[in-house]
Amino acid sequence: MKRILLLLLVVPLLAGACGDDTTTEDTPDPPATTLPAGTKDDPFGVGDLAAAAGKSAVWIRGYVAGAEADAKAAVRSVGSDTPSRSNILLASKANEYRPDKCIRVELPDESDVQARLNVVDHPDLIGKKVLLRADIVAANGSVRIANVTEQEGGKEPVENPDPEPDPDPEPDPDVPTPPVTGDVELDKLYGYAEGTTGGAGATEANIHHFDDGKKFGEWLYLREKNKTMTPAIVWLSGTFHKDDGYRSGKPWFDIKRTGNLTINGTNDFLMENVGFFINESSNIIIRNIYIKMPKADDGADGISMQESNNVWVDHCTFESINQTKDYEDGSCDVTHQTYNVTVSWCHFIKTQKSCLVGHSNSQTADTKITVTFHHNFFDLSSSRHPRVRFGRAHVYNNYFNQVTTYGVGSAYGAMVLVEDNCFEGVKLPTDICTYPAKPSGSSWVSNLTGSVAGYLYERGNVFNNIPADITSPYPFTNVEYKAYNGAKLATPYTYEDFKPAYNYIVDDAERLAEIIPSAAGVGKLTGYATAPKEVDNGGISGGGTTPDPDPGTDPDPTPGGSDLGNGWTLLSNGTTPATAVCNGGQLTLTACGKFESGTQSFGFVYREVTGDFVATAQVDSFSALKETNQALAGLLVTPDVTTASGGDFIHAMAARSLTGFYYSNRSEAAGKGNKGALGAPDATTEGAKPIVRLVRAGDKFSVSYSLDGGATFGAEKSVTISGLPEDGKLLLGLAANSGDSKKASEAVFSNVKINGQAVAFE
Repeated sequence: MKRILLLLLVVPLLAGACGDDTTTEDTPDPPATTLPAGTKDDPFGVGDLAAAAGKSAVWIRGYVAGAEADAKAAVRSVGSDTPSRSNILLASKANEYRPDKCIRVELPDESDVQARLNVVDHPDLIGKKVLLRADIVAANGSVRIANVTEQEGGKEPVENPDPEPDPDPEPDPDVPTPPVTGDVELDKLYGYAEGTTGGAGATEANIHHFDDGKKFGEWLYLREKNKTMTPAIVWLSGTFHKDDGYRSGKPWFDIKRTGNLTINGTNDFLMENVGFFINESSNIIIRNIYIKMPKADDGADGISMQESNNVWVDHCTFESINQTKDYEDGSCDVTHQTYNVTVSWCHFIKTQKSCLVGHSNSQTADTKITVTFHHNFFDLSSSRHPRVRFGRAHVYNNYFNQVTTYGVGSAYGAMVLVEDNCFEGVKLPTDICTYPAKPSGSSWVSNLTGSVAGYLYERGNVFNNIPADITSPYPFTNVEYKAYNGAKLATPYTYEDFKPAYNYIVDDAERLAEIIPSAAGVGKLTGYATAPKEVDNGGISGGGTTPDPDPGTDPDPTPGGSDLGNGWTLLSNGTTPATAVCNGGQLTLTACGKFESGTQSFGFVYREVTGDFVATAQVDSFSALKETNQALAGLLVTPDVTTASGGDFIHAMAARSLTGFYYSNRSEAAGKGNKGALGAPDATTEGAKPIVRLVRAGDKFSVSYSLDGGATFGAEKSVTISGLPEDGKLLLGLAANSGDSKKASEAVFSNVKINGQAVAFE
C-alpha cells in the first residue's frame, strides 16, 4: 500500500525556553463577509465553515488532504500507515499540509459514502476535489462535517476492503509522489559544508546495516577508542531508544574523535528520545534520520556538534514529543567552534528550541562557527531558527510556518544573512540582541537579551499572512548600530559583509510554500526505502558488548569519565558512581569517599587547561556527613586522573568542609599527601557564599579562599609540582566527597571563572 500522509492535529504550543522566548497567540482569519448559499451550484468552501456552523444538509466543496489514524485520536503523526476509514480531512487546496487549515469529515460507518471516500481503500484520493452534502457541526470551539448523505468526486467502492495479500505484489516506488523542486537540487550539498564527503569511498567491509541501537553505540565507541578515520557508511533501521545511547546510558550516540563517516536512516527508521553528539570529529554526513526529540537529560539535543568541522545534516525530521519549556533541548545545535556546517531540507515539527548556534554569551571562540541553513521547514515551531552568537550564519530559502516566538535571532556580534525565505503568519521573523533589550517608550519587544549587538542583514524575503500585532520595525535588522538606537558603526555593514565565500543559487521565495513542505524531511530522497545490504550490526556480537579481537592483550581504555558537554567531564573515582547535574548555572555534584593520605575516592567534574591560570569557584552548599578534613568540596587540579585511585595521585586543591577550609596536595607520585587548614581572610560579608581560589604560576600552585564575594582572600598555601606534562595541559575542576565510602554527600558549585572569564556548565 502506498504511504498515506496524515496531517498533524493542531495543539496549543507552549513558548519559551532559556529566557529568549515569549508566548504568542495566533490571530484567526476573519470570517467571510458574504457566505455562499450552500447549494450544489454555490457550495461552502472550507474557509466558510466556521461562519456557517450549525447549518444542515448543505453542500461543501474541498480537497482530500488525508485522514486521522484513529477516529478518536487526539494527535496525528506524519507518515503513519494506519489511517482510519471513519474519516477524511478536507482542505481548500490540493497540496495542503497544514493541519489548522483542514476540517475533519465523519464518514458514516458501513455506508456507500464511506466506501467511496475513505483513503485506506483509495489513497489516490489525496489531493482530489470532492463535493459533499452534509451537516456543519460546531463543538469545543471548532467545526467538523458530519452526516454526509451525498457525495461527488469519490471512487467506486472496493468490493473486498481487506483482500488477501497479493503473493506477488508490485513493489511500491521509493517515493510515491515525487517532491516539488525548484532550481536548487534536492540531492546536492550546498553551503559552508561544501566538500564534505562523509564515508564516500568506503570498502564493502566498512559498509554496515544496524537494527540494534546498543550495538551501533558499541561500534561508534570502537571508532572513538581507536580514533578511526577509515571511511565508513552505516544504514539504520527499526527504532532506537534512549537506553540504546552511549555506553554510560546517556541519551545520545557519541560520534567522537572520528571522521569520514556517513549515517543514513531508512524511511521507516526512528530515534525516540535519543540523539547524536558529534564531538571533535570531521567529515560527517547524517541523512534521512527521524528524531522524536530527546528529553533534555544531561542537556541532550537531537543533533549536537562541538569542536567539529565539515558536517552535513540533510533531510532529517525533528519532532517534539512534549513541547513544554524545558522538556527538550536543541533540535540541531552548532556550538564550541564547530565550522563548515550545512543543515538542509530538514523538517522541524513543533520543536521548542530548534537550532542554537554559539553556546553561550561568554563563548567568544565561537566566532569560528560557519553554518548554512537552507530549504528547512520550520513547522509550528517556537524559536531559534537559528539563534546565533558570535559566528556567521547564512539562512536562505527556508519556510517558516506560523513560528510562535521568533524566527532568526542574531546576538553578540554574530553576522547573519537572511535572504529569500518565506515567513508564513510569523509575528517576529527576525530578532536582534541589543542593549538595552527593551528601550523605554519603544513599541518593539525583543526576545533576545544581552549587552552586545547582533548583526542581521535581510533581503528578498516574503512575508505572508502577517499577524495584526506585529512588532515594529518589521522585520528587525541591524547593519548600522552597535546597539539599538545607540552608538553607530563607523561604516554600516552591507550585503558584501555578510555574503559567504561560496557560490550559491536560490529558489524563488514565492514558491517555497509549495516546494519545501513537499520535499523536506525523511522519506523524500530516492534510494532510502530500504538499506542496500542485510543487517550485520557492524559485526558486534552478543548483547551489545564490545568485541575483543585479542583477548588478554588489549587493556581496558584509560578511564577518563563521561562527557557532560561544554568541555566538562565527570569522573567517578571509587566504587560508588558520582553524579553531576547542571541546571541554571549551578553544578550539583554527589559523591562518596574520602581524601586520605594514600588512596583517594571522590567525584570530579573537570576540563582541560593549559599554561598559567587563576581559577575561582563559588561553593553554594556542601552537605557532608560529618566534620572531617577527608570530606571536602572545592577546586582541584591534576595532571592525570588515571592515578586518582592510588597513592600516586598528584594534585593541588582548595576546598571547604562542613565548618572549615582546607588545602590538599601531593607534589610527586607515591609521595606524601599533605592536608591542612587554610588561613582565614581578613574581611567577611554577611551572607556571602565562600569562594575558593587556585592559582598556577609555572610549577607553583597556590590556594586560598574568600568570604566577601572574592574581594579579599586569606593567606595562600603553596606547593611546587615538578615534572608536569610538556604540553602544559592539566585537568582543572570541581571535586567533592562525603567522608564515607558508601554514603554520599552533595556539593553545589556556581560562578566558575578561569582568568576572570566565566565558564558555563552547559
